[in-house]
Amino acid sequence: MADNKCVQMIQTNFSLHGLVLPRELRVSLAKRLLKIQEEERESWLNRIIELVLAQNLNNPHVTAEHIKSAIEECLEPNKLKNTETVFNVIDGYNIPKITYDICKKKYIIDSNKIYPEVQCKSLIFKHRFEMVWYKTLRHKQFLSSKFERQPADMINLIPIEYLLSELKTGNDAFIMEGCMVIANGMYKDDILHVENISFPPIESWESFRSDFGDANTFGGPHSTSLKMSEKLQVFEKNNEDGIIVFIAELWLDFPNVLQKFRMILEGYMDYPPIAFVLCGHFLSFPTNMTSIQALITGFRDLVKIIVQYTNVKETSKFVFVPGPHDLGSPKILPKPPLPKCIIDEVTKSISNAIFTTNPCRIQYCTKEIVVLREDMLTKMCRNALRFPKEEDFFKHFARAIISQSHLIPVPLEVVPVYWKYDHALQIFPTPDLIVVADNFETYTASYSDCYVINPGMFSKNNYSFQTYVPAASQIQDCQLPNDTDVD
Repeated sequence: MADNKCVQMIQTNFSLHGLVLPRELRVSLAKRLLKIQEEERESWLNRIIELVLAQNLNNPHVTAEHIKSAIEECLEPNKLKNTETVFNVIDGYNIPKITYDICKKKYIIDSNKIYPEVQCKSLIFKHRFEMVWYKTLRHKQFLSSKFERQPADMINLIPIEYLLSELKTGNDAFIMEGCMVIANGMYKDDILHVENISFPPIESWESFRSDFGDANTFGGPHSTSLKMSEKLQVFEKNNEDGIIVFIAELWLDFPNVLQKFRMILEGYMDYPPIAFVLCGHFLSFPTNMTSIQALITGFRDLVKIIVQYTNVKETSKFVFVPGPHDLGSPKILPKPPLPKCIIDEVTKSISNAIFTTNPCRIQYCTKEIVVLREDMLTKMCRNALRFPKEEDFFKHFARAIISQSHLIPVPLEVVPVYWKYDHALQIFPTPDLIVVADNFETYTASYSDCYVINPGMFSKNNYSFQTYVPAASQIQDCQLPNDTDVD
């Protein structure tokens, strides 16, 4: 029988932390502690209690599963938990919806999924505005206090219901129709005389986390945020050479393109990447009656190449993101994965193949990545009210989407969005990496500790692609020798 003194110590320590442990569990835990030297028992017990508390209990009653998980953590502190997965792909239909709760005065995860379809359309821009409005109000530059003297640079925000003004721009920015902006000026004679226009500020990750604690706001199978996992941080750093390869416009109906992709696999044969993220379009021509067979044949040829590199096939993930004109659905975002009839052969032959939506999210250890395949830069340029200076062009683009907390800050007629899933295009909080696979030249920009990149069109842009090194937070531009032209 377990030592009564040890059992009493367990009960006392758990009670001090507001936890209720059944007697049978106290006895079972005492038997384990008695195998440890007496002077170390209390420190072991305190560590177990810490690990139990870290499991975010719904109530004070501790179960055998909670104790088992805590003991395993003590015995193997470097082993990843079941809730700490290294690699996850989150499709656009399973992304948490973040909204601002006026009563609680903080952001929350909105679990209400019963909005009528018509109401969803009317709420799209209301939610987009509220996201930016309350994020701005929380920023220190605009946060006022009734009890403290206001700094000289404090700015008061006044909401208005209409804007009839003469546009004067003092700050250079990439402003499109549909954007939320802060206009600074004088309201006189029923006219707002604007002196300058700027984008809303960016909320820091730390400020955002004050609302959510360790709750998972990025998406994925786990309830807690993996960005704060110390074990995943260690795992990430230990894999210092690990890379994620991004390739867009991989035409499967062009033998030359497939041979170029073979060269990439050949180059990474001894050091397989963490993942290959392959974006459409997967055919060189618009969708027609021959597209289904062309895709089936193209993917069959791709599989034949991948299976020749066993180490890569078994180690790397292959993530397929459809392009706007790829087969399967209208040109509306989020776009579902390619049809099952086309991808069956791939998933049977390559267990690590993942066909997902456009856009999608990828979590690797503590890094959060958003992937979009859309010609956004071109469309934003066409709908720009204010065009930035060319030398800062790509950084202005990055700033535009990050400050708007949305991948597509343009009207619905420019890029149609499913009303119910507009939140799948939110980028709040700001991720570590945003990949906008665009029909444009390769570029890398950064803003607010976030990279915004375009790997370029592989089949049309001299076989260019990009890699991301999560451990070092680095982007690498890559290109294959152009010894064969693609017509």
